[in-house]
Amino acid sequence: MNTPYLKPLLKENRPLWIMGVHDVVSAKIAERAGFDAVGVQSLQMAFVNGQPDIGVVTPNEIVDMCRKIRRSISLPIVVDFEQGFGEPYVSVFWMNEFERAGVAAVHIDDYGLPYKCPFIPPHVMNLESMQETADKIRAMAGEKLNSEFMVIGRPGTYVARVHPDEEARREDWLRRAKTYQAAGADAIMAICWTKEHARFFRSQIDGPLMTIRTLGTEIMADRVQYASDMMELTVDELYELGYQMQIEPTTMLGVAVNAMVEALALEKQTGKISSLAARHGNLYDLLDLWMNVPEVRRIRQTYVKNQ
Repeated sequence: MNTPYLKPLLKENRPLWIMGVHDVVSAKIAERAGFDAVGVQSLQMAFVNGQPDIGVVTPNEIVDMCRKIRRSISLPIVVDFEQGFGEPYVSVFWMNEFERAGVAAVHIDDYGLPYKCPFIPPHVMNLESMQETADKIRAMAGEKLNSEFMVIGRPGTYVARVHPDEEARREDWLRRAKTYQAAGADAIMAICWTKEHARFFRSQIDGPLMTIRTLGTEIMADRVQYASDMMELTVDELYELGYQMQIEPTTMLGVAVNAMVEALALEKQTGKISSLAARHGNLYDLLDLWMNVPEVRRIRQTYVKNQ
């Protein structure tokens, strides 16, 4: 199996747009739409299993999904590596499993254990010591199966609530980012709540930068998220700010779930299945496109007698 990687794409000097997916069909849709890579996040995997994103979904489940996606599309796959799933040996073990599954890159955060998600209340998160995370990154960088594979460090300072003011947050984020780079991280992911944050991080950090944005977020009293000036930027504008990679984890899943809720509410209201056709279409027009039916025909016509 030939794994497509991100590093060669970074040399093309253009923005890389990574679309979050949650299964094979969503990955195929992202590829057909022209995105550069797909991202498999723990949040999507937990959501489709009806569970909170706090480590219920196991690494093995995510690896299995990546294998299915790998054999179905030709784009690079980027995986949410959580907090490394444990101590350095464990991080290396699962990194290698993802590599064997055809994954191009993982991003590892420093939220520490137990597992935490910034979208799960009470939205107050601690951080593990930067040295603990650096040890995992150092081990991962030294034990890659392929030098093209990317380990991306994700300082969590701006998700945690452990610093008294903006100056302390900036100092902590910079220490963590530079420590993770020194440990061997191939890129840094910066969570930029505002456009000014994006400019500041870029001014302080050399090398490839990834940022992450989530559809439907804004700055809230109990859960700090993205300001409108950050959400309104195009991918090209982010690239001009110095962010070579944008990962967008939940767009497809959020749109899909909202469409399903809307469709079933309409059908329940009207009592007619036919009321959905004009707006939502049907599955059977899509079978050839998404279920590999042409390949079934090819195999049968080539090898099965009397076809």
